[in-house]
Amino acid sequence: MAPKYTDFEIPVEVAGVRFRNPFLVASGPTTMNADQLRAINDNGWAAASLKLTIYPTPYINGRPRYGYYEQEEYLSFTSEKRLTLDELLKLIEEGRKVAPDIVLFSNITYSGEDVEGWIKVAKQCEDAGVHINELNMGCPNMSFNVEMSGEDHGGPKTGASLGSHPEAASRIVKAVKEETNVPVFVKLCPEGGQMGRVAKAVIDAGADCVGGNANRLAVVPLNLDDPVASTNMLQREIGLSCMSGRWVLPLAKRDAYEIRRMIGPEPAAFACGGVTEWRDAVEMGMCGADLVGLCTATLIKGYGFMPEFIHHVKQYMQEHGYETWRDLRDLVVRNLKSAPELTLFEGHAQIKDPNLSAPCVFNCPAHVPAQGYVRAVAAEDFEMAYRLICSKNPFQSICGKICDHPCEEACTRRHKDEPLRIRDIKDAVLR
Repeated sequence: MAPKYTDFEIPVEVAGVRFRNPFLVASGPTTMNADQLRAINDNGWAAASLKLTIYPTPYINGRPRYGYYEQEEYLSFTSEKRLTLDELLKLIEEGRKVAPDIVLFSNITYSGEDVEGWIKVAKQCEDAGVHINELNMGCPNMSFNVEMSGEDHGGPKTGASLGSHPEAASRIVKAVKEETNVPVFVKLCPEGGQMGRVAKAVIDAGADCVGGNANRLAVVPLNLDDPVASTNMLQREIGLSCMSGRWVLPLAKRDAYEIRRMIGPEPAAFACGGVTEWRDAVEMGMCGADLVGLCTATLIKGYGFMPEFIHHVKQYMQEHGYETWRDLRDLVVRNLKSAPELTLFEGHAQIKDPNLSAPCVFNCPAHVPAQGYVRAVAAEDFEMAYRLICSKNPFQSICGKICDHPCEEACTRRHKDEPLRIRDIKDAVLR
């Protein structure tokens, strides 16, 4: 079915490559075959980063084990199937035929120790017709997973393990740039706390664009009746999982901001992590991203939401006077202040919910909002105080005379001088 909206143009240019808009399907299970690429092309996306390819075949390459936690809105996976180099090269060739309007990224890692291996793989991708080589130095579900679990036996350092070392990453980027002709992007990971520093190093080494991945290595919810057994029924033991989804968006925006602050305004940067709605993508741009990747959203919703997504972004930009994506890019980066620089106003925030649970409220068997009605009395709003007192049950006039006032025992004022006489205040209001 043809999409409702067909204007996909919010043009962005990075390293001489034109993208029809800033939005791409990030590397993952939804960029593994030609049918997927055709759907990505037809639904207005600008680019696709093909499924991760590790050459030679990695020591972590099992059958996919995914879990989606709907209430928490996150996705986890402990094992996944990567592409072989031959599969990747064939997919690049097919993709150029079936998806002519999108930019194709390889997403490659060489799992050996020498730089020549990276060059070899990148050259073969270029010869197959890829538009951009994306060097993956960010996936935490490779050797970094092994290191974190304490089972490292000295295997090759790939993904996040490699990307936390600026010297090693820079050496690879410099070599690949010198020996290939298509733009080189570098994908890093916030694990280890080195992402900003490494981003600056690889840009200085010649990378055309740098960004972070969406995943964080974490522990999934446990079965408290059997905590050492997996809650994923497709595996036996518990294990560290790559976690992504909407929950990671605030962290991903911080990553984008950190990279932009480190590399400055001129180099290109991409970002992904938790982007689900069009507003999320705009926020990523404001935090420094030239390109914004989505992955988990495509697993949950498919590809067909992008035409409306683009429509709303274009509408927002028109309403706010942004002619290009660059006009809104970096707004947060330029204006975000550190804590010592903040302008603070005298006073306090207005309480919107007078039923907040202070210790006095929690200690009351009826959970009458003592904090709320005491504040109302202080403001001489006795009608509001009366309503709050009677909000829990109709017997408050009796409680105001005979209850043993456990609220006063919990009153935090007692740590300064003496508890507030909450029962007497209640009794006075109800007279």
